[in-house]
Amino acid sequence: MPELPEVQTVLDGVTEYLKDKEIRGLDCFYPGTVVKDPELAKNPFPARLNGHERRGKYMILHLSGETSLIIHLRMTGKLVQGEAMPGKSPHERACFLLSGGKKLHFIDIRTFGKIVLCKTANLGKFMPDLGIEPLSAGFTGEYLARLFAHRKTPVKNILMDQSKIAGLGNIYATEILYRSRIHPETPAGEISLPRLSKLAAETKAVLKQAIAMNGTSISDFRRVDDKSGGFQNFLQIYQKDTCPKGHEVKKIKQGGRGTFFCPVCQK
Repeated sequence: MPELPEVQTVLDGVTEYLKDKEIRGLDCFYPGTVVKDPELAKNPFPARLNGHERRGKYMILHLSGETSLIIHLRMTGKLVQGEAMPGKSPHERACFLLSGGKKLHFIDIRTFGKIVLCKTANLGKFMPDLGIEPLSAGFTGEYLARLFAHRKTPVKNILMDQSKIAGLGNIYATEILYRSRIHPETPAGEISLPRLSKLAAETKAVLKQAIAMNGTSISDFRRVDDKSGGFQNFLQIYQKDTCPKGHEVKKIKQGGRGTFFCPVCQK
């Protein structure tokens, strides 16, 4: 599933592609992929991109006419500009029709992805409650100490709880904990402030590096130009047999997801 760096990479590519184009329409080819706000009185197209933001794993595009698009890629969704499509995909679920005959295709093998078209004033009705952005100034060791206080929940589970921290998933939570030298099963409330400060710093460092490398491509993730990201080449623990120090990597299940860790480095 695309996580924060992948979503930011796609958002950057989409906004660059749309900056000089008009959106003429949005076609839906699979029931439920496009969700329309019932309070939209008329067809909002044609429209131009006025602004954008990312909230956790959600892309939000603000359009002229006080309408917005919320795009959630979920497990296998991707947006591909027309020039990068060699032919029609059997997994195309929606398509943005653009000026100049251009297109932006929404491809989704598993069909879990969503595109919401709504009034900008109604964004809150279509967005879930999300926690703090891990790249924000407020994401510090002190903040984590307050968030984790008295909690016996394993730290990795909280890192992946979108209502607590927005944007982290299995790959980056695993990687961040290794680089912070924290065992993923450690009860969150038992981690000291110095270690939490290290965790906050490593979170920002890993995410920034991953964004600079255009995200991690292990299975389905692709950029808007349908090229792979590059951070998979810099992963230190996820899906590895040994850690960078040569220790054997162990794998356990947490919350139904596979967790990789080094029992020597992450005691």
